[in-house]
Amino acid sequence: MKKRLFCIYLGLVAIALPQSGFAAPTELNGLKAVVNGEPITQVDLNEAVRTQVQMYLMKNKGMVSASQAERDIRKMEENALNDLIDRKLILSEFKTMGGEIQPKYIDEAVDRFVKGRFGGDRDKFLKQLSEQGITLNQFREVQRDQIAVQALQGRHSSRPGSNFSLPHERREVYNEIKNEFASEGKLKLRMLSIPKVTQFNSASEQEALIKSVRTKILKGSSFSSMAKEHSKDSFASKGGYVGEIGRSTLNARLTQIAYSLPSGKVSEVIDDGPSWRLMYVDGRTGQKVPSQKEIEDEVEKRLAVKKRQANMDSWLKKLRRDANVRIF
Repeated sequence: MKKRLFCIYLGLVAIALPQSGFAAPTELNGLKAVVNGEPITQVDLNEAVRTQVQMYLMKNKGMVSASQAERDIRKMEENALNDLIDRKLILSEFKTMGGEIQPKYIDEAVDRFVKGRFGGDRDKFLKQLSEQGITLNQFREVQRDQIAVQALQGRHSSRPGSNFSLPHERREVYNEIKNEFASEGKLKLRMLSIPKVTQFNSASEQEALIKSVRTKILKGSSFSSMAKEHSKDSFASKGGYVGEIGRSTLNARLTQIAYSLPSGKVSEVIDDGPSWRLMYVDGRTGQKVPSQKEIEDEVEKRLAVKKRQANMDSWLKKLRRDANVRIF
C-alpha cells in the first residue's frame, strides 16, 4: 500500500525522482485553466498541492485504502485549481480597478517574511531564493499579488450590516458546532480481526477476505454477524464487541482511528501488524454537550466567519460569471 500511495502522489503532483524507479509523468506543464487570458499550468497546480499532499500521506499512512487516498488527493487538486482560478480573478479585478501596491508595503511584507522564516538573516533568505531559482524581483511580485488579493478579499467579505446576527442564525451555528466541544466520553466499540496469513489461505486471499467483509457491511450486513462469522480474536463470540473504551484502552494508532469514527460507520481496512482489522462504533457514553450560552463567544466567531465567507463566495461567483474562464 505504501508504494501504491507514493505512486499516486507522484502522478498527482508531478514530482520526478530519477533514482526512485518511478516514471515521471509525461505531461509536465500542460494547461489546466485559462482565466481572462492568464494561464494556470500543471506546474502551478503541483506547487499548490505539494505540501498538502505530503502532510496527508504522512498523517494517513496505513489508515486509508489506496482508492480512498486517490479520491482524497484528487479532491485536494480540484480545490487547489479552484483557489488558483479565484486568485487570478481577484488579481484581474485589481488591475481593472487600476489598483497599485506602494513599494513600502511590499518591503514590509518581505521584511516580515525574512524575520519570521530566517530570523532576519537576509543573506540566508537570498541564498535560498537563489537555490530555488527565484529572483528577488519575482519574490516581490508574489508578495505584491498577495497584498492585492488580501485587500480585495477584505473589502468584499465585509458588507454593511453583515456583522449583525439573528437568534435563529446563532442557534443554527450552535447546532453545527456543539459536538466539537462535547466531552469525549467513551466509545462502545466493536472490532473484527483476521490474520494476514493462515495455514490454509495466502496473504492475498486474506486481504481479499477482509475487503469482502467490509463491502458486505457497507451493503447492509451487520457488523456483529460478520464478526461472529469471520473474526479470529477473543471478541468474535460477542459480535466483535470490545466494550466501552477510553483513550488508554488500545494502542495510540487504533485509538486515533476509533475516536475519529462516527457512530454507525465501519472503518477502512486497518493494517495492524500480523492482522487486518475493522472497527465499528455503536455509540458513545458519558458525553456532555455544552449549552449555547457556554460557547456563545465561539458561536459568534463562527457565524462571523460564515457570513464573511458567504459574502466572498457571492463576489467570486459574480467575478466568474463576468470573466472568461476555461478549464481543461
